[in-house]
This record gives sequence, C-alpha cells and structure tokens, in this order.
Amino acid sequence: MEQIKKNLAVKITAFVLLQFFVLVTVFSAAVVIFNVSQGWYSKDEESVRAEIFTETADFASGEIIDRYVNYGSQELERFFSGLEEDAVNFGYAIYEESVDANGTISMQGKPLRQLHGDLKNGGDVYQNSYDFESYGVEIYLRAPQDGTTGFPDEIASFYGLQQNLYQYRIPAVIAGSCGLAGAIALFVFLMVSAGCGRKNSGEILKMIPLDLGAVVAGVILAVLLSAVTSIQFGYEFDASMALAIFIVLGASIVISGFLTIFAARAKQGAWWRSTIIYLCLRLLRRLQKAAAFFIRQIPVVWKTAAAALIFFFLIVFMAPQFYYNGFFLFFIAVLLLAACVLAVYTAMCFKRLKEGAEKIAQGDLAYQIDKKGLFWDLSDHADTLNHIRIGISRAVEERTKSERFKAELITNVSHDIKTPLTSIINYVDFLKKEELGSEKAQEYVEVLDRQSSRLKKLTEDLVDASKAATGNIKMELAPCQVGVLLEQTIGEYEEKAENCKLKFVTKLPDKELEIMADGRRLWRVFDNLLNNICKYSQPETRVYLNLEETDGQAVITWRNTSRYELNLTEEELTERFVRGDRSRHTEGSGLGLSIARNLVELQGGRFRVVVDGDLFKVILKFPLIEE
Repeated sequence: MEQIKKNLAVKITAFVLLQFFVLVTVFSAAVVIFNVSQGWYSKDEESVRAEIFTETADFASGEIIDRYVNYGSQELERFFSGLEEDAVNFGYAIYEESVDANGTISMQGKPLRQLHGDLKNGGDVYQNSYDFESYGVEIYLRAPQDGTTGFPDEIASFYGLQQNLYQYRIPAVIAGSCGLAGAIALFVFLMVSAGCGRKNSGEILKMIPLDLGAVVAGVILAVLLSAVTSIQFGYEFDASMALAIFIVLGASIVISGFLTIFAARAKQGAWWRSTIIYLCLRLLRRLQKAAAFFIRQIPVVWKTAAAALIFFFLIVFMAPQFYYNGFFLFFIAVLLLAACVLAVYTAMCFKRLKEGAEKIAQGDLAYQIDKKGLFWDLSDHADTLNHIRIGISRAVEERTKSERFKAELITNVSHDIKTPLTSIINYVDFLKKEELGSEKAQEYVEVLDRQSSRLKKLTEDLVDASKAATGNIKMELAPCQVGVLLEQTIGEYEEKAENCKLKFVTKLPDKELEIMADGRRLWRVFDNLLNNICKYSQPETRVYLNLEETDGQAVITWRNTSRYELNLTEEELTERFVRGDRSRHTEGSGLGLSIARNLVELQGGRFRVVVDGDLFKVILKFPLIEE
C-alpha cells in the first residue's frame, strides 16, 4: 500500500478518474434534480409527453415573437429555413391583438404571418395560444414520427433535451450514485497519498505559497461561475453542453488540486509558515521588535517628552478645524480620551510596581511582580525588581548557609577541644594537689590552671555564641521578677567590683516588675554585662544600674565609664569577636555582648548599646506581663 501511495503514475491516474467521476456525478445530479423539480418520477409517460409539448410550445412562442418583433420577417425565414409547409410537425400563426368596446383583448383578422400547411387537419395536434404585449401567437405541434421531429433546429434541440432528460432519469440515479462513490473513494485516496513521494516534490510544494494558491484558485472559480450565466441549453445545445463540461471540469480540477496540495503541505508540517500572510506578519513582527528595541534605548524622560510634544502639535494643528468640521472635533475628543486612559493605566502600572517594591523591601522575597499588561520601561523595571528579589534571596541563602557552616564548624571544633581540655584541667588539678619542691614548678602549674580555665571559658562562649546566633537554644519562658534577679547578680559581683575599685549605684522601682523570660539565660546576660563592666571600666568610677517601667516595658540601663578609648560604633561592639580594647591587653573572647544581645532578642526583648565619648551604656527592654 505504501508503494501505491508513493507511485506518481497511480496518483495521476486517480486524479484523472476523479475528474471523470465528478463530471458523471454533477450531470447525473442535474438530470435527477430536473426530473424531481418537474415531478416526472411520479407521472406517467402521457402526462410527461404533454408537459414536454407545453414547454416546447412555450419556448417556440417566445422565440417566434422575439424574432418577429426585434428582427422582422427575414429572421423568421431564416429560423424556419429548410422546412416545407406540407411536411412539418410544427406550425404557428401571428396575430395583432385588438381591444373591443368592453376592453376585451382578442386576436382577429388575417394572421400577420403563418406557417402550418395542413397541420391543423392532421389529427393528434397540440395547439395553444400565447399573448405578448400587442401580439398573439398560436402554436401547433404534432408528435414526431420516424425519428425526426420536423421542428426548427433550435426548437428541436429544446424538445430533444426535454425528452433525453426524461428518458435518462433512472440511469442518472444509478450513474450519479456510482460516480459519487467513486469520487469519494478517489478523493480519500488522494488526500491519504498526498505528500508521499520524492523529497524534491515536497520541496517544490514548499516554494508555492498556499495562500497565493488559494487566491488563484478563487479567481479561477469566480471566472467559471460567471460563465455559468451564459449557458442556455435551448439554443445551441452542443456549444452549451461543451461549456458546461468545461466549467464543471475546471472547477473540479481547481478544487481537488488545491485540496491535494493543502493535504500534502499539512502533512509536511508548518504549512502556515510558507504563506505570504505569515511572511508579511513575520516581517511586521521583526520591524515591531526593531522599533521597540530602538524606542527602549531612548530614556523614558525623552520618550515622555516626545509623546507630549506630538500630542500638543496634534491639538494645535487640528484646533482650527473644530469650527468647520465636526469630524476633527470628534477625533480630538477621542484623542483626549485615549490620553486620559493611557495616563490612568500607566498610574495603575506604577502602583503595581510600587506595591511590589514595598513587598520586597519588607523582606517578602517570595513575592514576584506580575508583568502582565506592563509595557516598555515599566516591564523592564518589573524585571529589575524581580532580579533584585532573586539576588537578595540568593544572598540571604548564601549568608544563611555560611552562618550555618560557621556554627557547625564552631560546635564541632569546640567539641573536639573539650575532650583534651578536660584532661588538661584534671591533670593540672592533680598537680596542684601534689607537693612540688620547686617554686618555678608551682608557678608553672598556676599558669597552666589559669590559661586552661580561660580556654574552657572561651570554648563555652564559642558554643553559646554559635547557638544564640542561630537560635538553636531552647528557651523556657516563665514569669520572672527582673528586679530580684538583678539584685542577686549585683550581689555576686560586689566583691569583684571592689577589687576593680568600682562602686555600684543601683536604682530599682518600689514595685516588682514581672516579665516573661528564661531566668537562667537572663542571668547569663547580666553576668556577661557585669563581667565586661568590671573588665573595661575606669577604676575609681561609679557604675549606674537602673530599672524602671516605661510604656508597659521593663527598661534596664547599665552605664559605666570606659577605661579605653571607644573608637567603635554601637553595631561593631555587638559583633562577635570584637572587643573595646583593640590592643588586646585584656583577656576576653569578644563574645560577651554578642551572646547577651542574641539571648535578649530570643526572649522577646530589645538590646541596645549607646556610646557617648567614654560613657558606655547598655539598654535592655522587656515587655511587662499584663496584670
């Protein structure tokens, strides 16, 4: 089957046979339709014969009057040339109509023209009269005998056509059915086999624009349809039949050929891409892209100025026409309305961009600005904001990953340090309990004890700082009397403060202030702050510790005078591994304030550092428990 579909000779033969079957189907259908319209399928032969005589007489009367009135007797002589008066089956008489006193129209007097021989008395004669304006005609017909009609040629053709249409009414049904079945089968075969064959034939088809072929086919069909009006089977039958065959065959070839080409192109795919319409649209699209690219290179201010200038000139030049022409007034009104609509739409687009920028600024990095409906610079601005969102998301993700990595690294390293450090501390403790004969050895043991304790404290601070920064600390919040906890912490540091020559000045409210906090973690905050105060405060100075209620919050303020020059910002002082003593003369990890800030924030409080010259102040705020 595949070989048959690819065989060009087979497809050409099928195409030719298709045209033949179409001709058979069309003309058979015409015969069937004519017989159905006349009702001849249900009438007997005598009735049909009488109707044929009537139709022939009607046709003959029209022809006779037309020739006599328009061309004269000579045309009638030519029309009936070759007919002998005594040997014809056809006769006629032309009268001039007269109107009597009652208004009755009658044909009286001697005929103006007659030809009937002895036809009137020949028996079995069909006779009828017809009126045409001021003339009347009588027609005499006798049934043809011996295979000859005895009619004039054109009337004989009309009579013969009627006879043949009736005679072939049944064969027309059979032929039409067979022709339709064959045409359908061949058409389906051509559609299936279209496009199956050599590749070069497909390339040739691709070179023919399909829409151009459709236009050519439409023009040809229009010409053929216009030729249909010239077909008159009553006159020169052979020429009319040849013209009808030519029209039907041409229309069939054009339609079937175009559909075959369309099927082949559809199978090849992308048939739309080779049409002239598609090529024109593609060219316009490229021109539009080029124009859009060129316009986008122009700054938005210049574009806005150019649009405003064009609008201004349109108004100025068309204003004089308002008084004389209502169309220009309508045009200007439409132009103003369009400008207003564009301005409102642009404002709505700016609002969408503003809302998107606010969402991103608020930290909603999952939000994406919808570009639907945005144009030119607005669309570009939306892209920029969306890219900023993506960039910030990536930066945050990288930052989070880095923080997590550092936290894991600190935790793992601290854990690895703890094991040998614990052994060192234990063995140093054992050495302290032993009797060492040398003072140098005793001094070395004290140094080991002091430095191992410092290293242990640093390791613990590292772990706490890592957990606090990542929020990996479980807080057990409960009502806590912050004044009592503050007094306990200060009491533990009084001896150390005296050794550092510092004096605590404490101011507490009369009533107890309760906050929701983790007592153990809050004590760690106070411990870190007091430890820093004792370590970095100027000797012989006062340290002020205040607790007060402000706007429903418990506010704790720590103030001391720094021993060292504070050349760091408040933000830098709360970073990890940053100390107020940049020369690093003192011991410390630089993690105290960072741990304290993170612990306060994890408990729902606020931590703030204020530096004013040598004055160092820390402010803690916690929401009070509502009574």
